Amino acid sequence: MKIKCLPLRLKTSLLLLLLLSTLTLKSQNSNLLNIKSLNDPGNINIRSVIERQTEYIKSSYSEKIETANEIVNGKEYVSYYIRSAQKPLLFPKKKRTATLFTFSRRYNNLDLQYDTFLDEVIFTDTTKTINYSYPKIALNKDIVEGFNLFFEDDSMHFRYLRMPQYSEKNLKEGFYEIAYQGKSQYYIKHRSTYFMREGLNEYEYSPENYISTGGNFYKITGKGSLLKLFGEKSGEIKKFIHMSRIRIREANKGQYISILKYYDSLI
Repeated sequence: MKIKCLPLRLKTSLLLLLLLSTLTLKSQNSNLLNIKSLNDPGNINIRSVIERQTEYIKSSYSEKIETANEIVNGKEYVSYYIRSAQKPLLFPKKKRTATLFTFSRRYNNLDLQYDTFLDEVIFTDTTKTINYSYPKIALNKDIVEGFNLFFEDDSMHFRYLRMPQYSEKNLKEGFYEIAYQGKSQYYIKHRSTYFMREGLNEYEYSPENYISTGGNFYKITGKGSLLKLFGEKSGEIKKFIHMSRIRIREANKGQYISILKYYDSLI
């Protein structure tokens, strides 16, 4: 189809589009259109140019609008806790949005869940159905750098800590929530423990708090293990905890962060 066969208004619009696209994309796709051909519009194959432009746009933006195959190469995830009253999933009833980070790309608006017993990130592929349900995939940890979960009342940022870097810092390999990073650091290992009740498997949520004030991380088991980390500042931290009416064995993430922010202000 030649330009001379098109209505005048459409021909003008197409020529303007081609000129702008050529000037903008020349450095990115030099073969898309030869500028010399603009001097002879009758020789331009509009269909060919449009097809090539469409292919260029797809290749440029596909990573933002499509789910790549790299995140669906894990293993099928089976919901082994169907009959359990206490399930190992992290806040299963709370609505969330999620972002996944691999070593090559970032994926937004995914349906992700975290199994705190198996330490696995579960991706639900809502683009297809198998036996009238969406398939669930336990993602390959070798390609996952981390993920974020965004709830109405909280944002949780997880990273996969690998050997041997973090074993040297007194942490086991696995997913941890990076709760606070200042002069001091605070990581949470969200985990569940298994027990039997009335012949059924149950999973008790029992997160572990790890804090570093420089160097290694230490698991916090009570007020004593926490104050030991602050050295000569432990007296001031003890007063802050008392004034803030914080009970360490029952403290939540926000309270731990307030303690560490106060400690960082002292040093």
